[in-house]
Amino acid sequence: MPDLHYGKHLVGSTFKIIEKSNLFSCAAECVSYGICKSFNLELDRRVCHLNGLDDVQYLEGGGNDLNFIYSSIESWNKTALGPCHENPCGYTQRCNFKRNGIVHCEDHLPTVAKGKTTNASSVWGHQPSVAVDGSNSSAWSSGSCFAVAHGDFSPWWQVDLGHLYLFVEVRVTSRGDCCPERLHDFALDVYQVNPLVDPNASPQLCYMYNGAVTQHGKTVALQCTSTVTGRYLRISGTKTNNNHDILQFCEVQVFGFIHW
Repeated sequence: MPDLHYGKHLVGSTFKIIEKSNLFSCAAECVSYGICKSFNLELDRRVCHLNGLDDVQYLEGGGNDLNFIYSSIESWNKTALGPCHENPCGYTQRCNFKRNGIVHCEDHLPTVAKGKTTNASSVWGHQPSVAVDGSNSSAWSSGSCFAVAHGDFSPWWQVDLGHLYLFVEVRVTSRGDCCPERLHDFALDVYQVNPLVDPNASPQLCYMYNGAVTQHGKTVALQCTSTVTGRYLRISGTKTNNNHDILQFCEVQVFGFIHW
């Protein structure tokens, strides 16, 4: 039997809501998403809430309120949930089971950063907006790579996503024709309010990248180490070695769900 917590529900981690659901269909939907770790089911409204992170410290409810059921997908029988439980997909993917029995993973999340408003601590060459132009080119001559100015010892680049999102994954691509190691030692910080407007805005750390990207044109895919929601993503260099050590990359992709 799966582990069911009556009167409990996880808050702050829902990435998808499904109406007209039941216990089994809610669990089956959860197992099909690579990011889904647990779910909440509202019994009276038959509404399923899929959760991106399974962190019991956020469990709320209890007592005589049995309207909610919370369950971690890991406690369910693999056979009962079908082949998708045997074929886990990536964070930005969903398992698709065809009638012919073929199971495969499909990308289901678009990048939410493309074409959005950007800022940076300084600029060398191309404007910060080129990092979200959707181009796959990683050559400086293409005009699609960004860099801060030489001598910037507190470098950062920021994008305004326009809405609050539950962050799933951030991908950053190094320069391909030269110097990929310029993408090194950086933090992915997420803000709910613009830190350029409110200097007291508190960042939520999505990911801390230590070391250097050494492959030319390499895209590193980084999943947040805890539940993070916000509107602004800032990439900050945490270690500038000298005047010629600049923060540089060619494309930033942000994958996430509108925060409910």
